[in-house]
Amino acid sequence: MEYLKHAPRTDLHCSVSQIRCAQLCARKYEFRYVLGAEAEHRSPNLVLGSAVHEALARYYTVIRNGAVPHPEGVLAAYSDAFDAEAAKEPAVLLDDGETLGALKDSGIALVKAFLGEVKPPDRVFGVETGFQCDVIDPDSGEILEEQLVGAFDAVVEDAGKLAVLEHKTAARAWSADQLEYDLQVGIYQAVTGADLVRLQVLTKTKVAKFYVHDLVRTDAAQVEAVSVVCKVLKAIRAGAFWHNRGWQCKDCEYRSRCGG
Repeated sequence: MEYLKHAPRTDLHCSVSQIRCAQLCARKYEFRYVLGAEAEHRSPNLVLGSAVHEALARYYTVIRNGAVPHPEGVLAAYSDAFDAEAAKEPAVLLDDGETLGALKDSGIALVKAFLGEVKPPDRVFGVETGFQCDVIDPDSGEILEEQLVGAFDAVVEDAGKLAVLEHKTAARAWSADQLEYDLQVGIYQAVTGADLVRLQVLTKTKVAKFYVHDLVRTDAAQVEAVSVVCKVLKAIRAGAFWHNRGWQCKDCEYRSRCGG
């Protein structure tokens, strides 16, 4: 991909997660990354998702090291990570009647669903592998001041194909539109030149489920993703931080200060 060039990291950079935050709500981006505002609380979804990611990272790290993952070790990694996350400040914002114990149990169910259905890849090249690259605006040819940085959950080889793995926890299965248009997929394939991005979604439904989606973006879709990144970065640079009211306000850690 000619619009993303790997280069030594500079001081001015923006992560893929920051881009997604600005897309979701520019005002939230301002609070978190510009003003450095202290969070009022933490989302239970964030705590759960972080702990599940730790467990899955353990699974793929064991394979990378040439061993076979044992369910007990992966579940222990989840439990330790959840307890550590739950103990941090600020406090986790729980719904009425919800408890940390119940939240932890739902994560155990997710990890068990993963362990019960996942197929180990042929080879694991890296886990939580970081990247940094220059961004070239497809419209103007300008090299942006900001570099794009991030980390892949895992990079693997499977059936002769290079795949970037991305793990997600969600309330429900992803829709067809989400799978077709998710920005992160296009960016990750553009950065790596991988054959595909394997999205692994664990859903917090009544019965935890594990979905695997092998996604491929066309060259045009990858260029479009880079173009979106450029436009978001230019809006951030211009100080364009607007409110975006919606479902995301419920758990937002700045909702009182924002007035949401």
